[in-house]
This record gives sequence, structure tokens and C-alpha cells, in this order.
Amino acid sequence: MGVKEFSGLVAILLQAAAGLQLSSCGDTLKTRIDLRTKPAIHPRDKSRVFWLTSDKETLRYTAKILGQEAKAEEVLGQYQQRIDELKKRLGNQLQQLEIAVIFYGEGIIYTISDRATLVPVVFNDIGLRYKFLSRGGNLEPPLSIEAMSDYDADILFIVNVAEKPSSFYFQHPIFRSLKAVKNNRAYIVEQETWSAQGMLGANKLLNDLFKYLPQGG
Repeated sequence: MGVKEFSGLVAILLQAAAGLQLSSCGDTLKTRIDLRTKPAIHPRDKSRVFWLTSDKETLRYTAKILGQEAKAEEVLGQYQQRIDELKKRLGNQLQQLEIAVIFYGEGIIYTISDRATLVPVVFNDIGLRYKFLSRGGNLEPPLSIEAMSDYDADILFIVNVAEKPSSFYFQHPIFRSLKAVKNNRAYIVEQETWSAQGMLGANKLLNDLFKYLPQGG
């Protein structure tokens, strides 16, 4: 199922959510109605602020507020079907492959962390092994290009934040030294997809994984 079909399932949630302002202030769940502003929804538990949990939690939380829990479960069911389909397609490759993701921008390079951002959430749902940077703060610290070898893997996704031509990466001496590049398993992917959020973003990310990950036995 592609993005177009998937988006139809969540359209009602997105349309309803457009009128909500979500915030993490306060200790109890309440909706403040103000004619000058949009309603503000306050999570009950600060330790589980919904945009810091998985996107499945986010969708269920929003759907409950909107009275669309059945629709949310339908969306999540479709997502899980795609996850199961990809796992079956990967076969024994699922346990053998190691994935790395590098975001390459002008003057800044970074990789994914082990926190609740979309890419590791989807990778974990699939059961993929991936290299990540453990972090104690809120942002992934930038990497030096000399550290690229630390994030080499069987498959390398290079998120083209800098919008460079493919030749820039494949002809760069440091990138050319990587195992994934030598084995033609390095892929240039779009920032729009790999920085997306929400279930629509997860579906776009899955499209790339179906496209690039090898089929197993």
C-alpha cells in the first residue's frame, strides 16, 4: 500500500487535528477553549508527552481526543501489515544486515540516535540492526567527516540534506572507502522522507526500505 492509499485512512484524523494546538504544559488533561486561540490539549503525565513517545502512541492519543479510536486502530493495523510484509520479504537478511544512516548537510553531519524519533522507531518495529549514537541531551551531536568509518555498515543510507549530486558522495575519498559504497549498497535518500514524522512519515520511510533493502531467502 502506497502513501496515497494510506493517507486516505488518516485524512479524517489530520483534518480534525488541524484545529488543535497540542502542548505539554500542566499536570492534568484538560482542553482550554478560547475564542482567540485554538484549543490547547495538555497531557496528564509529563513523562509521557506524546510527541516524545512513539508515533503509535501519538496517533492513539490524538484519536482518543477526537473520538476516532477505531480509525486509529485501522491505520495502525495497516502499518503493522506493511511491517510484517517487509520482515517476511527480508527473510534471513533481517538478522544478518546492519544498517547505518548518515544525514549530510552543509557543514554538519549527524546520525540517528536511540531515542524516540521516527527512523529508530520503524527500524525497531521491523527488527533491523542499526548503528546509532547514544545521547544524553536533546539533539544528536554533529559528527566529523573523519568519523564516517565508525558508521559504516552493510547498508548505508545517506540523507541528502545538502542536496548534493550523487557523484559528490560516491567520488568523495572518505565515502569511497566505506564498505557499503564499495559493495554498491549505499543509497542517497531524500531528507523529506527520512526527517518526516507521524504515521504518514512512517509509511514513506517504509517505501524506501521496500525499495532498497535486499530480499532474503
